[in-house]
Amino acid sequence: MLTLYQAEWCPFSSAVREILTELGLDFVARQVEAWPEQRAGLKAVSGSERIPALETEDGRFFSGTRAIYGYLRGLEAWEHAAEHRNRFRDHQAARESDAAGQLVEYFRPKDDVDAPVSPAELEVVDVPEESRFELRLGDRMIGEAAYHRRRGSSRIAFLHTEVDESVEGRGLGSLLVAEAIADVRRQGLEVVPLCPFVAHYIATHPELQDLLATRHRDRVAAERETN
Repeated sequence: MLTLYQAEWCPFSSAVREILTELGLDFVARQVEAWPEQRAGLKAVSGSERIPALETEDGRFFSGTRAIYGYLRGLEAWEHAAEHRNRFRDHQAARESDAAGQLVEYFRPKDDVDAPVSPAELEVVDVPEESRFELRLGDRMIGEAAYHRRRGSSRIAFLHTEVDESVEGRGLGSLLVAEAIADVRRQGLEVVPLCPFVAHYIATHPELQDLLATRHRDRVAAERETN
């Protein structure tokens, strides 16, 4: 199996992972130290401290994106390559936003909400400067529906929806999305549902499907038929 020496924050590493996905190649990701001068182990096996570095099944190393691409161009892609490339293009809005950074923050521990939560105590607020709808309990944010919208665009791409683990299972994610979608309708925007939760919510509410951007309507309609 291929081994990719990489770091998540490295855009070159991300690009190589995307190509490996499009080609349908399984690989093992090996994490490396943050700074080149710390990568004595990588340099010892590959001859370079550069990342990304790809080790082939027969022990050859290709360091840097250009060298790796040169090797990968000689391999045959699987039948799903074009679909993955289209998905990559669909998620341009997520890459332009800080979706990954926001999701990383969910790894940090938060205080639990122990008391029962009444819908009357909740408020959904659009916070454009943070590109998200916030679900608030008093002065505390307990959920968000993150989005990306280019200035002047009539489209809004929902990237991910999260609620605090301590309040999961209470229907608050649906409440948050329902209010966010209602606000989107008032603004006259089209929805690009990159978030699976938002896509599923719209698929189970046919009256909302007129809000979908054209190329996403058939996909969401198909999901509705399978439910």
